[in-house]
Amino acid sequence: MVLLAMLVVAALIAGAFNAATEEARMGVAAAGRQTALLSAESAIEVTIGTFSTTANDPMTVGETRDRSLEGLGAPVVVHVTRLDSALYWIVADAGDPFPGSGIARRIGVVVRTKGGSADSITLDRIRAHGWSELF
Repeated sequence: MVLLAMLVVAALIAGAFNAATEEARMGVAAAGRQTALLSAESAIEVTIGTFSTTANDPMTVGETRDRSLEGLGAPVVVHVTRLDSALYWIVADAGDPFPGSGIARRIGVVVRTKGGSADSITLDRIRAHGWSELF
C-alpha cells in the first residue's frame, strides 16, 4: 500500500513539473511574439521617419527596396514597394528573437507621399488606416 501511495505521489510530482515546464515554454513564446511585434512596429516607424527618395534616386511604380534593421529587439527586414505615384506599401518582417523558436511577425502599412525639401519625397502615415498583420 505504501509503495502504491509513493507511486501516486511520484506521478503527481512528475505531472506538476511537466505542467510548469509547459507553462514556461508558453510564456517564452508569448514574450517572443510580443518582442517581434514591437520590433516590426518600430521598424515601420523608423522607415516612415527616415525614408527619402529624390530625383537622383527615384523609385519606379512596382519597385521594392529592402533594408535590414538591427537593434530593435529582433532582426527586421523592411520591404518598401511603390504602389503608384502617391502610395507606398511598407512591410516589416521581424525575425526570430530567440534562435530556434520559429517565432516571427509580419506587419504592413500603406503610406502616402509628402513633399520634402529640394524635390525629395518623404512618407506620411494615412491616419484612417493602421497597420495590419500579414501571414
